[in-house]
Amino acid sequence: MDPILSQGYGYGFALGLGAAFAILMVAISKLMSKHAGQVQNSERFSTASRNVGSGLIASSTISAWTWPATLLVSGTWAYEYGIMGSWMYGVGGTVQVTLFVFLALNIKKYAPGAHTVCETFFIRFGKSGHLLYLCYCAATNIIISSLLLLGGSQGFAASTGMHVVAASFLLPLNVIVYTALGGLKATFISDWVHTVIIYLILIVSVYTTYCSSSLIGSPGRMWELLRDIQEVYPVALGKSYLSFKSRDMILLSWSVTLGGMSSVLGDPGYSQRAIASDSKSVFLGYTMGGLCWWVIPWALGSSAGLACRALLTNPVSVTFPNELSSADINASMPVIYGLAAILGKSGAAAGLLMLFMSVTSATSAELIAFSSITTYDIYRAYFNPNATGKQLVRASHISVVAFGIFMGVLSVVFNYIGVTVGWLLSFLGILLNPEVGAVVLCLFWPGMTKFGLLIGAPLGTITGIVCWLGSTYVYADHVVDKNTVMTTEATFIGNIVSLFSGLIYIIVFSLLTPKKESFDLTLLRGAIKVADDVDYEEEKALVLTEADEKVLAHQSYLSLAVNSVVLLGVYVVVTCALYGWGGDFSKGSFTAFMVIMMIWLIVAALLIILFPLWQGRNTIKLIFLSIVGKSKLDRKIEYIENASTSSQLEAEEIEQSKLDKKDATNVTVSGL
Repeated sequence: MDPILSQGYGYGFALGLGAAFAILMVAISKLMSKHAGQVQNSERFSTASRNVGSGLIASSTISAWTWPATLLVSGTWAYEYGIMGSWMYGVGGTVQVTLFVFLALNIKKYAPGAHTVCETFFIRFGKSGHLLYLCYCAATNIIISSLLLLGGSQGFAASTGMHVVAASFLLPLNVIVYTALGGLKATFISDWVHTVIIYLILIVSVYTTYCSSSLIGSPGRMWELLRDIQEVYPVALGKSYLSFKSRDMILLSWSVTLGGMSSVLGDPGYSQRAIASDSKSVFLGYTMGGLCWWVIPWALGSSAGLACRALLTNPVSVTFPNELSSADINASMPVIYGLAAILGKSGAAAGLLMLFMSVTSATSAELIAFSSITTYDIYRAYFNPNATGKQLVRASHISVVAFGIFMGVLSVVFNYIGVTVGWLLSFLGILLNPEVGAVVLCLFWPGMTKFGLLIGAPLGTITGIVCWLGSTYVYADHVVDKNTVMTTEATFIGNIVSLFSGLIYIIVFSLLTPKKESFDLTLLRGAIKVADDVDYEEEKALVLTEADEKVLAHQSYLSLAVNSVVLLGVYVVVTCALYGWGGDFSKGSFTAFMVIMMIWLIVAALLIILFPLWQGRNTIKLIFLSIVGKSKLDRKIEYIENASTSSQLEAEEIEQSKLDKKDATNVTVSGL
């Protein structure tokens, strides 16, 4: 088929809109530096001064987790499996985020001065343990980055006819500019803007589909169309488009959820957000982000994905009078085609805009994450341990540019060898899931040993790959090739074995070679040094007070409650109950299901749009007053009155933390 949009849309978004966005982000960074005193130094570049509020953490979590796959694959699942598809994608992805909260809380509790999680491995296990986990961490960063560009370039190529090579290099081009100049703080602001745009487009799409469209216009009409289309094009892998009775969907969802554990718990981009957050904001930021993200794939799949299926027999369908081809499905086009059917060409353009927002925002997160691990875990750890702040910033800038180019090259390679987003998404966990057990045990279990890490993690990867290929041989009629390895049963077995075998191996080998004394996790607090350009605001954020510790402990119990509801209550009990029932949703039940989704979407959008603005009102006011010409003295007085001032106790705590760090440098902890 001919692309639904012209190449002008593709190049216009990648170059024109990308350049405009880069200019906006650079301008905001300059304003914050000039008028809010947030001068770029090494700590602010990599950690955003470790005092980011829960609102920006939430919007950044949504942005980082809204991959092209979130938008495209959720719609494809809805097109193929019906109402079950987008719901399962949403709840499965949310489970990964809410489980990460436990890890985020321990990062703030034991390593408040960390720049990357890899630094904690250097302290606990020395160079060998650090290098092993660094390989896993960097591989996760690289594969996720290539997956983002792969999905974006293939989506742009299929929608506009833009060449995949051009898309692979032009999409990250402007992101490289503002990420290199603005650092992590610019990434947070960029994430918020991207997320706002995605929510606004999503609200228009959903409410047009279910409230004002002459083609559908109500949940009841959608229910009737899905029931009718079942007679013409029956669902291939399940009972119907209105039921949860699909074994393949259950296995595929769990395969992606388990495989995605490494892309959250092992992705340096996620841990970097935990490091950047204020200790009191971790739980609320990630929990709110996860719950608000949930509705994005659910709403998009339930509107555009289902509309693409329901309107197949209507002349407005892009592929009328046929179903989508396997090539269209592999390119994850149901969302774009569904929006085009409902809103015309402007709908397809809106879908492409959402895709552009997801690619660029998530790419920015991966760029700054990779720059941090190359700067602190390679350059400072092995080449220049006494690097100054300026040298660290320079290394970060070089890393951002170099990695951006490398991402484009790898995306082109994957495109030309025929790798799809679904293939890479399934393979990611099989290869890298053992890092989940490694990082969790590193920050939770003092008894973990270097030997357990060095043997257990690689052995977990090997076991996962062997079980994956063996299962392919069994379930794919003894044929093992690029296509059959994506057999649903095989990917499910490979992901679950890789995840849990690595964890078991590390525990077993650690118990077989125990240390005389367990590692004291509190040693992590003082063993990680900051650069010479650290300012008072950043020193203050390094101090973990007794009140902060109580808050983190309390939030751990809250996280347990949230995960019990989301993981056990919704993902296991509710899903299994609906699967076991096996019946079709009635018109009333389907209507209620969609109404809940629409309300959830509005609430999530309001929270993510308004809450960060409210939390940042003092900074916004300060910048505004400075721009309109208020005197510097008046601005300073205004700022002091609105911002929390430092007490004598805080000053003493900072001094004490400096002494603790000095003492810690005299303690040999590597190799424990």
